[in-house]
Amino acid sequence: MEIWTKEHRLRHRGNMDIMPRRRCTMRLPAKRINLALLVFVTTILCSHSARTAGSTIALTPDQRTICAVNQDGGSISLWEWGADREPVEIPVGDEPRSLAVAPNGHRVYVTTQRSQELAIVDLASKKCITRIPLGGQPVGVVVTRSGQYAFVTQFAGDYLNGSYHAGVVTKVNLKGQAIEQQIGIKARPFAMTLSPDGKRLYVTHYFQVDGQGWVSEIDVDTFRVVREFVLKEDGDVASGRGGVFNALAGVAIHPEGRRLLVAGMHANVHRGVSQSGRPLSHKTTVQAAVRIVDLDTGVELETARMVSSFSGQAVAVPSAIAFLPDGRHFLDVYFASQDMKVLAYNESGVVAERALFELPPGPTGVAVTRDGKYAFVNCRWSQSVAHISLENIRKPRLVRNTTIAAEPWGEERLLGAKIFHNTRDGRMTPNRWLSCGACHLDGGVLSDNLLWEFTDEQKPSSPRLMNTKNLAVTGWSGPPYLIQGTYQTVHEEDKFIRSFLGGSGFLKSDSATGESFPDDPVGKSAELDALSRYVLSLRPRPNPHMVGDQPRPEIAASARHGRNLFHNDRVGCSVCHSGRCLTRSGNDGPVHLADVGTGIQADVPSLVNVWETAPYLHDGRAKTLKDVVTRFNANDEHGRTSHLSPRQIDDLVNFLLAPFEQTTR
Repeated sequence: MEIWTKEHRLRHRGNMDIMPRRRCTMRLPAKRINLALLVFVTTILCSHSARTAGSTIALTPDQRTICAVNQDGGSISLWEWGADREPVEIPVGDEPRSLAVAPNGHRVYVTTQRSQELAIVDLASKKCITRIPLGGQPVGVVVTRSGQYAFVTQFAGDYLNGSYHAGVVTKVNLKGQAIEQQIGIKARPFAMTLSPDGKRLYVTHYFQVDGQGWVSEIDVDTFRVVREFVLKEDGDVASGRGGVFNALAGVAIHPEGRRLLVAGMHANVHRGVSQSGRPLSHKTTVQAAVRIVDLDTGVELETARMVSSFSGQAVAVPSAIAFLPDGRHFLDVYFASQDMKVLAYNESGVVAERALFELPPGPTGVAVTRDGKYAFVNCRWSQSVAHISLENIRKPRLVRNTTIAAEPWGEERLLGAKIFHNTRDGRMTPNRWLSCGACHLDGGVLSDNLLWEFTDEQKPSSPRLMNTKNLAVTGWSGPPYLIQGTYQTVHEEDKFIRSFLGGSGFLKSDSATGESFPDDPVGKSAELDALSRYVLSLRPRPNPHMVGDQPRPEIAASARHGRNLFHNDRVGCSVCHSGRCLTRSGNDGPVHLADVGTGIQADVPSLVNVWETAPYLHDGRAKTLKDVVTRFNANDEHGRTSHLSPRQIDDLVNFLLAPFEQTTR
């Protein structure tokens, strides 16, 4: 048998498609990858892998039908891509996120994040036949090889045995159509894939935890976490290449089965004048990156990190990753820059780019045919599937771009979504580096949960160190906008686009008056009008601490007591946090600023959705809500809480987690 020896496994530079080989009769140690064996079995393993990794798009086992979610349309689409037939759109619930096809090809299982269900679609009748309630904002889904079980990530967590867990994976019995088991894991579980033998489940955690990225490994039989893989911060702050590994959106197992690839972003949060001596810039903020974990040892191969933006064309916000059947190449898809890279797999940290291919707006997922000849990419903002030929991996070719669903939004809102994310527009940023959607993630509904340091020139309207604002309640609680209530319109963010993102901006200066930015920018730029329309349309997803508009039973009594404390004159929270948005500032009223012991006059924020906006206070000094009302409120400047007992503090926190209008009965 011909195999690759270690020194010839991969060539760092030059043509990596042509790999030297030599004959060897030695048996390699278990830690070495036997690439000849990989080539022999890879087709079988890849076809299995395609069925056991959740995605926004998938092929049926017979390879004839594309199944794709329509996240904003509340449906999935079925498209027989080899036949001259129109796609069929099937309603499944509010905000479908990912799907998995049963191994026998009879059904499709779809998570709906806002409906909080697992929808089951019958492929023969092309109908949604049932919906299984789950809770906790389900996102990822994979199905076992037997087809008996589905595993689902509950992104917002859930209550298990009376206690809240910030991350949960649920095992659903598909025959009984009911939850069978749940397990608490680290916060924000997102993408999943099963090992080729079906014995291990790998789960990414979308956000960093304590400055590190994480992947959990779950034993499928015992349904327990057996290992957690740490993806440490890359310390290359100076060049801008490094950073905390965050937004872990894609995961794939090498066809050989012993390497795990994770796609995410390096967030260079420790670059700043006070931290590193150098200011942050649009080129050194976030970078698309791939990390590799050795599944034998459970340790990341740190020298194998691939940072795509530092090799050739910059790309932004990875959304999906998938191997080609040869095992020597993989596809990396980027949501904001609308790109797909074909990369040669290696463990030397070389971004061996075979091709860079432009995609329609908003690519979220990719599926590859069993023979590796075609890739299909689900494109959110164009409501389409891009059918791409990979027969020449150096020159991918668009076969066709097929509309798969009706456009659910109006023209202006859709334009705003594209502008918000598009790094290809020089008015937003040069060379595809940044956009609003690079920090305000997941369509802008989430922030990156990170702290950034800006100079006075870059962001004169805010303090130097600040956490990324969650935009999900902006349309409810604003204006004003920004931490110190500086802006009265979303349009004014055009100033930050120019001062930091490096773009030319969307609003032209008035050559006659010399005015660089008008007092009233509304109606002066169609693009900024659209951007504002999109941002103000964003709404928070369901609160895991509530059922409808009431607190969960597990915390209902405590939250009721907490509500009484919140409105008590001796505590005084409701003096500033009142009304439907739990803020007295703005929202068609005057702006109210307050210093709550942080040293700045800050706009009183809305407390709607505060359960998911950690870290707290403008500089993120408080990791939890309890920290806000205790550790960082020693002088009672943020409500008077020093006299409260530990139990009363817990009650107050539970009300903040589940704010409600009427007393719980």
